[in-house]
Amino acid sequence: MRLSKPSRRKPVGLTSLIDVIFLLLLFFMLTSSFTRYQAMPVANGGEGGGADIKPAYFRIHDSSRMDLNGQSAEPENLPRLFSSLAAGEKPLLAIWSGPDARVQDVVDVMSAARREGLNTVIVTGK
Repeated sequence: MRLSKPSRRKPVGLTSLIDVIFLLLLFFMLTSSFTRYQAMPVANGGEGGGADIKPAYFRIHDSSRMDLNGQSAEPENLPRLFSSLAAGEKPLLAIWSGPDARVQDVVDVMSAARREGLNTVIVTGK
């Protein structure tokens, strides 16, 4: 009876494994985002009850056309308008975004309102 020689195992090449790991690392580094997302509190319009104070209505038609209670509002005058609202009788602001308004326009208006002391902001759609 003849014994066969044990077969020799081929060494595993790690070069291709290292290449794959490097490509995965590169992919995840390029696709991940390191910016922090911030949450902005928004009051939703619930059913019933109603508020004793009527809100001031701010309409965003697009990035260049905005109005506050029917009066034209320029984007650079928003801090002055919102600070007068916060000091006056209408601390409640309802923001209506038109079909041509971008999300960034709405966020910019909400941020300006928060900076000027309007703590209650309601966002409405079409």
